[in-house]
Order: sequence, then C-alpha cells, then structure tokens
Amino acid sequence: MAKQAITFAPAGLSKKERKELEEYLKSLSGPQAEDDAAATGIVDPLPTLHRKLPTLPSFWTLPLRRPFHRATGFQIAAANPFAAADIHDPAGPIIGIEMMSGGGAFTFDPWTLYSSGLVSSPNLLIEGSLRQGKSFWIKRLVALLVEVGHYAINTSDSKGEHGVVAQALGGDVFELGAYGSDIRINPLEKPERRNGETVDAYQSRVKAGRNAVLQQIATLLNPGERAVTAREASLLDWAVDEVVRKTDDRPVIRDVWQELSPENIVQAQGGNHYEKRDADDLWDGLRRLVEGDLGEMFDVHSSVTLRPDCPYTVIDTSAISQRGSGALSVAQAVSNAWVQNTISNKSSGRRYFVIREEGWRDMKSVAALEAHQEQLKLSGEYGISMVLIVHEGGDFDAVGAEGSKERELAKSLLRGYANRVCFNQPQSALNNAVKDGTYTTAEAAAIGGLQRGQFLIKMRNRSYVVDGNPTTTPWEREVFNTDRQMVKQEEDAA
Repeated sequence: MAKQAITFAPAGLSKKERKELEEYLKSLSGPQAEDDAAATGIVDPLPTLHRKLPTLPSFWTLPLRRPFHRATGFQIAAANPFAAADIHDPAGPIIGIEMMSGGGAFTFDPWTLYSSGLVSSPNLLIEGSLRQGKSFWIKRLVALLVEVGHYAINTSDSKGEHGVVAQALGGDVFELGAYGSDIRINPLEKPERRNGETVDAYQSRVKAGRNAVLQQIATLLNPGERAVTAREASLLDWAVDEVVRKTDDRPVIRDVWQELSPENIVQAQGGNHYEKRDADDLWDGLRRLVEGDLGEMFDVHSSVTLRPDCPYTVIDTSAISQRGSGALSVAQAVSNAWVQNTISNKSSGRRYFVIREEGWRDMKSVAALEAHQEQLKLSGEYGISMVLIVHEGGDFDAVGAEGSKERELAKSLLRGYANRVCFNQPQSALNNAVKDGTYTTAEAAAIGGLQRGQFLIKMRNRSYVVDGNPTTTPWEREVFNTDRQMVKQEEDAA
C-alpha cells in the first residue's frame, strides 16, 4: 500500500480547477498506482497517517494518497532543510562567523581572493546606516591585514577616528587643517620614478598628474563648483610650465597662483594669447589656498613624507570643517593626489588598502570621477584595494544633479566595486537596491534583519551573512570603539 502524505495545491486555483486536481490525484493514488508501486519495488518512505484529519477550509486541497513525486534537481535543492552557505577555502584572516553555514569561520583578504579567481577585483564598497558597525569593521580589517604583511592608507579621516588605530599599529597620523598646524602637503610634488621607466615617460606622467589635480582643485573652488573651461585648463597648463622652468622643477601652488595674476597674464608658450579675464575665476579660487580660508595647508612644499613602508598612514581631516565650505573636498582631492604618487609604483611589490571615507566629497566633478574610475580599473595592476565607505543608498545626492553626467558617472563607478559589504539599511533604500539590481530580494531581506556588527558580503555571484561580533577581542573593542568619545561625554555630563 502506498504511503500517505499531505500536499498543497498551487494558490489561485478556481473551485473547478481544484476539483479537477483532486480527481487527478485520486486516480494517481488509487489501486492501480499501488499495484505499480508493488511491481517496481518502490516504497514511499513517508509514514502512514492513520489519524482522521479535522475539517479544513474549502480552499485547502489535502489529498492523502500522494503519488510518487518527480522534480528537477533545482526544485529538490530548494526544499533541502540542510542547505548551507558554501564558504570558500581559507583566504586571509577570520573576520566573523558565517551565519548561514552553521557557524563556519569566514576569512577575507581581497588580494588572496582576487589571485584565486573568487572575485573579479580587490576593490571593496562598504555601505549601511549610521551606527551599524561600519567604522569598527574597517578598522579591524585594516589591523588584521597589516598583521599579514599588507599596508593601509586612509586618505581622509574626516571624523578623526583612525589615528588611534594607526598609532597602535606603528603607523603615521597627519592632522591636516588645524589652525597653527605645521603640516603641509604639496599636491604638485614629483612622485617616485618607477623601475624601468624612461625619462620621457616619467616627465609626461608627472606633468599629467599635476595638471589633473590642479583642474580638480580649480573645479571645486570655481563659483558653483563649475568645471574648468578649455581656456582655463590651458592657462593652468601654461602656468605650471612657467613655474617648473623658474623653480628647477619644484613647483608649488603659491607660485602657480602668482603666475596667474593679472599682471602676469601676457603671452604663453606656443603663441597662445590670453586675456586677463580668462584667469579671473582661477585667480580668485586659488587665492583661498594661499591667502584665504584654506591657506597654510597646500600652498608650499610638503613638511611631511608619506613613508611607503608605513603600516597604516592616516590623513586626519577632522579639523578641516572650520575652514569653510568645500574645504574637505579640496583636502581630499589633494591627499588623493599625494597618495597616488606612492601607490602607483607597482614595481614596489607592496599591497595597499586605500580607504576613502565620505568618498563622494571629492568626486563632485567629471574629472575627479574619471580619475577615481581609472584608479579602480588599475587597482589589480597597482596591487591596491580601493575601499569606499558610503551611507545607505550610495550617497548619490552629493554628486551632481539627477540626470547629470556626474550622477551617471557616480552610479557607474559604484557598480565598479566588485565586492560589497552591506550593514543594516532602511527598507526604502533596500527597495531601490532591488529595483536597480544591486541586491536580490533575498539579499535585501537578509540585510533588513541584520543587527549591529552583522553584515552581508557579496562577492561576484555569491553572498554571505556574517556576524563580526563573536571573533572580536577585548583589545579591538577598546581601541576601535567608535563611540568612545560619545560615552565619555555622557559620563562626564552625569
């Protein structure tokens, strides 16, 4: 006798369709079906249900004589109660416990994963709402990767949280922007010459880098953050060439600004004629870096050196906010250019973790966005892992107007981050992420249920739900505690 089981009919059937389905199932589980089962020797392993079922609503279809079931492997796998995440082989330090695998240790090293082909790039996007553990997790990851021989650079620590981590790891902290500080960074400084690079190639790279950073700075300082015109770009190029010639290739922004003064705008090299009004916005904008609210930071030669072998270098920009509007964006553009000179030397063999907190602040122009995009593309070649930290929804409101080229470039750039670490986000942001294909419905549901310190990490076509709390140590919780100052203030007030 065939065993019995309870089955559920598909939802949405009409009364007539349910009746037809019942008749069909009865025919499959009748005497003839039992004889077929006996002849083939197949015995249904499900237990027989002897107890009489209670009266059920009319929309339930519960035939008790269930025929032998036939399904695809995909359907059977979906019904497997023992399904678990398929965690990759150990690839770096343990960053948490994978919650869908029954407590398996989850390891993460972007370069190891990249070299093994498990991810398409080593770049990492970290997103989530405030106070969900993003800062704590990135500090811990930096400390773990430094312990296994990597290096890290934070191009703009806008909250002043990472200095204590750098000091604990034997790194450097440069507090930029405080009035009276003697820290200076020259964005026009020549980078290190690469092994095997010809003199002509080196000079061309230096010139292109100087022009690029000056155009980014000028755009941020122009009225309304207007992009530089072709005429203004040509003027900057001419001014830099003049300063290079006059200073034996040791240019600084102060000299470039003076070269652009109305009395110096005469005739540039190559027979190009300029009018004094062509440089008006450049003159007024760069003046802020020399004599204005952004002075004494970027206008002269560097007073500090970025050590290539420093475990963790932090550029602390927490004091920049007192310098006025746009100050942090300019500081990030300058520090990014300064750092680029170090990390682009691929012949060094070093692997850098380059962190950009509040990353959209320095990507308000097309030139800055394209520079970031180029850096992303070359990350594998340079041996760097770009880390961009944003709030929920990608912080798109900070980049251009809706429909602008800047906004579209930002969205394209965001998609270029192959690996995503997502902490809890509000449902509205998750709905948008599902709509644009960033996350699946299941991934969004998992993210919506995360607690502080838990995150979903998406790598290529796989995603994992990780709890980072159980693997932390008392030392880490003390040093990396983002809320330490807030707690101290509350205790002092009490």
